[in-house]
Amino acid sequence: MNKRKICGIFLTALMTVNCAVSGLSVTASAASMKFNVVYTENYTTLQVTPKNAGDKIYYTLDGTDPDQNSAEYTKKLGFRDAKTVKLIEYDSSGKAVTKVKTVEIERLIPKPKFIVFDKLNGTAKVTVTCEKEDAVIHYTTNGKDPTEKSEVLESGHTLTVKNDSEIKAIAVLKGWKTSSVASIKPLDLVTEDSYSDYVHAALDITNKIRAEKGLYALKLNKALCDAALVRAKELSTNYDNGHTRPNGKRWVTTLAEFGYIHKYASENYGKLDRTGVDPDKIMELWMISRAHSDAILNTDGRDVGFGFYQVGGYVYWIQLFGEPMNG
Repeated sequence: MNKRKICGIFLTALMTVNCAVSGLSVTASAASMKFNVVYTENYTTLQVTPKNAGDKIYYTLDGTDPDQNSAEYTKKLGFRDAKTVKLIEYDSSGKAVTKVKTVEIERLIPKPKFIVFDKLNGTAKVTVTCEKEDAVIHYTTNGKDPTEKSEVLESGHTLTVKNDSEIKAIAVLKGWKTSSVASIKPLDLVTEDSYSDYVHAALDITNKIRAEKGLYALKLNKALCDAALVRAKELSTNYDNGHTRPNGKRWVTTLAEFGYIHKYASENYGKLDRTGVDPDKIMELWMISRAHSDAILNTDGRDVGFGFYQVGGYVYWIQLFGEPMNG
């Protein structure tokens, strides 16, 4: 056999081996179960798509390998704690078409929150907290997103920063998914997200108090919140005049400025001294007062709005109740 023929046979054999290897590679990378994990601060969800339509997926949560006697996956799973999920897929003939797959479910740590106070002389004090008290808070003040190598601040401790600084923070805890980045510019006092958190906290407390008295829940109204923010700012310069605005008009005229034409309206106001925004504290103070608690327990309105304003170490709070004319 001449050299040219031998080389031709060897080349043909090599091509055959390459094709075989290529075919194995395609099989190995063929579609398998797909997992989609979504994290929120309240729970984590797991959605599974089978390798083949019509197949059945079985799973366990106790660390054991699943089989056809295990729980069948029929809809998206939700978790409020960390879990180890094991899954396997079977076809219509009862044959396993995948190996056991393991998905480690983590919980997302709630992102840190900020309370701004003592905004004086170009600086501000900022307290940083996290609902998970054993979490480690990492922060930056240079505008860059923090990492686990960034400076550490214990939950509840205070930073003193320049008003034009931006604080960013994350919460880290072993066994949990690191929180999303929380940020605040002290010059802005409270970010929109934080403002919403405090307002919704005040709403929750209000409705819990009402529920204990057998009363219906009040609905948060944007126009009332906008009016309450204006009133809180007015209150910071006109506190002694209470329900009278700096221009001498009654407080209720603020509602019309935001398009809320009322057939019922009432107002609670108050201030906190160096305690931070603290919706729990202002609600506690209002409930001590008969006039304020009567407004909170009213049965004439169904809407409510909250606003607060921080300046000079004080936080001024307004709570507005209303029923629209066309309600």
